[in-house]
Amino acid sequence: MADIFVSYTSSDRDWAFWIGQQLEKLGHTAHVHEWEIAGGGDIFAWMEDHHDEASHVLCVVSEAYLKAPYSALERRAAQWAAINRRPNFALPVFIEPCEAPTLLAVLKRCDLHGLTEDEALTRLKAFTKPASKPTGPIPFPGIAKPATDVPKAPVSFPGGPHALSNIPIVVPRYFLGRDEVLAEIEAALADHNARVAITALYGMRGVGKTTLAAAYAEFHRGNYRATWWIRAGNESTMRADLTGLGVRLGWAALDQKEDPALATVMERLRHEGSGILLIFDNAIDADSVEAYLPGGGDAQIIITSNAHAWRNLATPLPIDTWPNEIGADYLISRTGRNAEREAALALSNALGGLPLAHEQAAAYCERLEVPLAAYHKRFEAAPVDILDDKRDAPRAYHNRLTAAKTFALAIDEAAKLHPAAEPLIVYASLLAPEPIPLYLFSEGREKFGEPLASALADDGLDEAVAALRAFALVDRETIPDEREPAIKTDCIRLHRLVRQVAALRCERDPAANSTRALIAALLELYPSHVFDNPDTWPRVRRLDALALALVAGDAPPPDGAEIEAGKLLNNLAAYRVGALAAYAQARPLAERALAIRERALGADHPDTSSSLNNLGYLLQAQDDLAGSRPYYERALAIHEKALGPDHPDTARSLNNLGALLRAQGDLAGARPYYDRALAICEQALGPDHPDTALSLNNLGYLLQVQGDFAGARPYYGRALAIYEKALGPEHPDTAGSLNNLGALLQAQGDLAGARPHHERALAICEKVLGPDHPDTALSLYNLGGLLRARGDLAGARPYCERALAIVDNVMGAGHPTTKTVARNAASVLEALKRTKEAKALRKKFGIEG
Repeated sequence: MADIFVSYTSSDRDWAFWIGQQLEKLGHTAHVHEWEIAGGGDIFAWMEDHHDEASHVLCVVSEAYLKAPYSALERRAAQWAAINRRPNFALPVFIEPCEAPTLLAVLKRCDLHGLTEDEALTRLKAFTKPASKPTGPIPFPGIAKPATDVPKAPVSFPGGPHALSNIPIVVPRYFLGRDEVLAEIEAALADHNARVAITALYGMRGVGKTTLAAAYAEFHRGNYRATWWIRAGNESTMRADLTGLGVRLGWAALDQKEDPALATVMERLRHEGSGILLIFDNAIDADSVEAYLPGGGDAQIIITSNAHAWRNLATPLPIDTWPNEIGADYLISRTGRNAEREAALALSNALGGLPLAHEQAAAYCERLEVPLAAYHKRFEAAPVDILDDKRDAPRAYHNRLTAAKTFALAIDEAAKLHPAAEPLIVYASLLAPEPIPLYLFSEGREKFGEPLASALADDGLDEAVAALRAFALVDRETIPDEREPAIKTDCIRLHRLVRQVAALRCERDPAANSTRALIAALLELYPSHVFDNPDTWPRVRRLDALALALVAGDAPPPDGAEIEAGKLLNNLAAYRVGALAAYAQARPLAERALAIRERALGADHPDTSSSLNNLGYLLQAQDDLAGSRPYYERALAIHEKALGPDHPDTARSLNNLGALLRAQGDLAGARPYYDRALAICEQALGPDHPDTALSLNNLGYLLQVQGDFAGARPYYGRALAIYEKALGPEHPDTAGSLNNLGALLQAQGDLAGARPHHERALAICEKVLGPDHPDTALSLYNLGGLLRARGDLAGARPYCERALAIVDNVMGAGHPTTKTVARNAASVLEALKRTKEAKALRKKFGIEG
């Protein structure tokens, strides 16, 4: 491809940028000075270098361009080179009607004015392509002599408005939002690499594939001598329509038998297909149509299908639903309700951008003379009913099938291909409209019972998904993890209208039964130790929204699923606390888990105690120390009674109560709880267990607060060693231990020894918890304090300010931790003589000087 210098004047910048971008898309390298010269650059040096080295100079010609002094310099140099020693060097592209100067007028030019974007792109592509002889047969422009064994037939005009056509679809008056796809179809048909040009338009039912193919045929009718529609849903109609084309072109006799007539048509298409566009509409799959496609030649073919697997046969083009803006434009144009833009946007979103559903909605509003908002309200109340009203279905769409009926029939057809297809989509329809990881059905299949569990075994799940994809009922996609993109999950996704139609099938098997199975499957996969295990978080991120939608809210869990729902809610809350520090989000989940467990298991069950501990922790994290204490005390009492005084869960309750007393300033009261918890952990779990490390850390911190630095150090050192060995060097608990040891060293005056501990803790937190987690803020705060202690106030400031931004966002301006961090940041500003900023910070957070 060529290096092309784009010469233009500033008033034509928009044209120059558009042309440059299209050249790049065509494979050329476009040199546009405003894209390549930074501030202070030497424009003339750039012009001289690139003008001389370019393969061509493309002149964006307008009246202004011809008068501008700098562009005239570029143009004249290009003209001289083109005429004198470099043929085809200057490429004049006229963007408005104007008279060319004498030396420019002799050059072949390209006119883009007065065209649509698609037409302009086609013309620009042809203009920049090297001249060449035609590679295929050229149709005889005179009157063809008919074959001796067929009657004479009228000769079709080779292109133009009188070209032969049987297209049965009238392009809708409001055909919107498909310009880019029309251009992609044209490009795909042009790029056939010496084989028959075939492109397959695929997508869900009702997305407008048939209309799009008809629109392409209509808009490009002048390029073909025949545009012929073939009903590809079954073999008999394909044969009949191809034979009909042969009769109309004079290739077959009207009374000739179908088999020999079809053979003649296929042979003539192979050798005389130039200027013919065939549209195979509603093909089942590639196998069903392959025998009826020309084996070569210059015919062009468009296939429409729900199936996605076409790459071996055609260039596949996925046809997507409309964006909300296009959907709203259609609804407004179709109904004439120009003042209802917001309602149109909301309705388009509710309809999921499906063109067929938009047409039904518009027809309903027009028929009953109701506003778009009224339709939206009725649709939300009974979506399937309103989408199944045949009176509003388009006449041209498959015998007036409604959106609801077309999806229902598609599910029935998929069920014929694989026994798991229908139950799989029904279960998926009850989940939140999020990507659904396929491992939910593969790893949790036993929870769905028989016969589905067996049908999903081995490659059964992939086959069931393939059956659903064959009718465009689900999309299959690989979702990268938000935090760790290298971790990818294979998922399916359902269109919202497909979900609503599929969910109705739960009437055959009550939705409560299906929901109960889904809760059980999710609980099977949802990690129970999600609070402090970052390795589980990528998996949880894929399951979280699905689990939340099933068990959150006020509706009681299905009968028989109360215990599972309570545990799942407990895990959902733990994830929000441990991974996200989202305490406000976690609290209602923890409260609901507690209520369910008290009702289903009783007030004195260990699982109830677990929920009490969780709620106590949440209240303490939100600085409600008095509120958290009764939860901790009740949890301890249950554990001691139900599990015994020496059980590890009893030790956790003891640690929690000790931490609360320490936070309330009762250091002496906290010590016996910590001592007892440590003794239980060492005896029941061993000296190298993470719970033992937690007790060691707690005791070390208590001793540090009491001023016993020497006594605290061995506890911290032993805790860190346990965490590194048991959990790994990059676990958040390891970071917590590093922070503790660093703070102790700093308190002992060993600033140099403290720094690597704080830096390593910060690196772990940023990597594992993210840049906006409170534990990350703690590490930032510690590093800022260390630098301040060393006298590096300028170095301390960004750490202090970043820590403040995090805790302010997560905990709020009124939280004691936020006030402590703000007070420290203000004092650093004061020490840097930034008095006004320090004063403003104190005022914002309500802290004293």
